[in-house]
Amino acid sequence: MMLGGSWIPGEFPNVTKQDFESKIAFVPMFPVPDNKTQKSTLMGGWQFNIPVTSHKSLAWELIELMLRPQILAPWIAERGYLPTQITLGEGSGPYANLLRKSIPFYDEMISMIPQGRGRPSIPEYPAIADDIREALDDVYYGIKEPKQALNDAATKSANTLGW
Repeated sequence: MMLGGSWIPGEFPNVTKQDFESKIAFVPMFPVPDNKTQKSTLMGGWQFNIPVTSHKSLAWELIELMLRPQILAPWIAERGYLPTQITLGEGSGPYANLLRKSIPFYDEMISMIPQGRGRPSIPEYPAIADDIREALDDVYYGIKEPKQALNDAATKSANTLGW
């Protein structure tokens, strides 16, 4: 078992969507599905930036071209990323159908977006993310029980935050 996201199928480039879905299961663990707990999950994404030293109008034109649905959707489908534009991912439109056909467990992953939250924009976040990653690895490799790994990560993260 491993913690991953929509990019994982890209790690298996010679496996079709159908083969992937028949050999690997998707468990929507984050957030844990229940009706008693308020849930959230970290949402990833990517960003485009225009450097101060660039020719700003040409850089902006390039970004606008790259974000056109007819250009972006095939690129996303090829790499297995989830769309960051609502018009690409919603409903049964042509772009959503393209992604649905190529990305394993697409509908299941898209269903988690309403619980998604951005990562905290604080300088301590990378250290806290490392604490969480280390806790997950400790559980994956049988070094610690989940409760102990989580408590240790919480203690380290609290120290990082100066609590």
